[in-house]
Amino acid sequence: MVSTFGKKESKRMTCHKKYKIRRKVREHNRKLAKTLKKSVNKKKKVDGSIPNMAPFKEEILLEAIKQAEDKKEQKKLKKTTGGLVVTKPKACPVAPVSATKSVSRHLVISNADILLWVLDARNVAECLDEGVMGEIREAGKRIIFVLNKVDLVPANVVAAWYNKLSKVADVFPIKSTEIMLTDCEQIIPAFKLKFARFGGVKELLEHLKKESEEVKVGVIGKQKVGKSCVVSSVLRACGRTKKKRSTDAKISDKVRIITTPGLIDGAKEGEPIGLLHILSNMSNYMNYPVEVIEALARVITKEQAMVHFTLPEFEHPAGFLDALAVRYNVYFGKNPDHGAAARIVLKQLRDHKLKFHVATVGSGEGLPEALQSGIKQFLYHDNSLPLLSSELEVNIVKAVKKKRGETDMEGIDEDDEEDYEEGSEEEDEEEEESDNEME
Repeated sequence: MVSTFGKKESKRMTCHKKYKIRRKVREHNRKLAKTLKKSVNKKKKVDGSIPNMAPFKEEILLEAIKQAEDKKEQKKLKKTTGGLVVTKPKACPVAPVSATKSVSRHLVISNADILLWVLDARNVAECLDEGVMGEIREAGKRIIFVLNKVDLVPANVVAAWYNKLSKVADVFPIKSTEIMLTDCEQIIPAFKLKFARFGGVKELLEHLKKESEEVKVGVIGKQKVGKSCVVSSVLRACGRTKKKRSTDAKISDKVRIITTPGLIDGAKEGEPIGLLHILSNMSNYMNYPVEVIEALARVITKEQAMVHFTLPEFEHPAGFLDALAVRYNVYFGKNPDHGAAARIVLKQLRDHKLKFHVATVGSGEGLPEALQSGIKQFLYHDNSLPLLSSELEVNIVKAVKKKRGETDMEGIDEDDEEDYEEGSEEEDEEEEESDNEME
């Protein structure tokens, strides 16, 4: 008889026990799944109703009613005609105007009674447009110039432009917020205190609240002059914020402001451009930095360039880029890298590290104390780089790609072509002689 001492127990079991274990495991997993479903927070149902503050609410509701009536008519026709129905195109709801984007200046001019023309204090001449001025006068609308970004230019420049513009219309120098203040945005308090500061807006509001009749105020201006920031500053001074789905907001009992600013078109191809246009379209001009800085060198003096860029004695304006490359220690091999030096200057201008302004004729002693009190803490009292002209002559020559089949013989004269043919024949004869010697 064979002894079974030291052998392991068999793991076999009856089918009844095996199936029973599987059934219990399935029941256990089912219970776990039920408890997980109950513990997960269900998504809240979205309310499809239109809020009262939404623009064009009545038009959207009327179109929804029409669509519902069309569906009922189609169901009736299906019953009578046996399902052969010609469907009508659905009516598209009117899309509300976004409060954060700019629209054409023509819409704002036609809908507003008073126009706030936002100007960049660094280059006011570039922000003005005679065509737009004529259009506003023909429409019979009032203009108020808003001299924005006064913290980027010296105080005497602000006063000089105030004296010059006040002969045409009312002028209010302000420093607007650098961020968009809306209901939905959550801003860190530290950044909010730094960037949401503004000044000079209370004086503008007091002037607007003097209106005896109900008026609408619109905001117009060129690209990147701070139109939306001016709207945010005005609303913030009234204790309000910009609604994302509203096209206007209440300032006082009789004054409302259109929260969608109007955009004035910039310079077209072939027209003279300014430095503000270059900075607002930096992505296009960053590929041609040398041409931009060469144009900038022609509108500044040698003394100002040496002071603001801390340059040694150089030949102006031809040696400006060479001096900049040596100053910033950028080289391409052993030669100064003009492109890298020019990009450094463009980035300094974009980030407001290098401040500039366009020089204007006039005294800087005419800014009233009432207006100066609101912006006194923001005024810039140091020197900035003065430009002699508001226009830059940027000569950009784009490289033309050659088409297939084109040769370099198109620009050669007849005499040069004969010399070229004689030279090629002599080379062919020399090659034949060398082949014969090798043989």
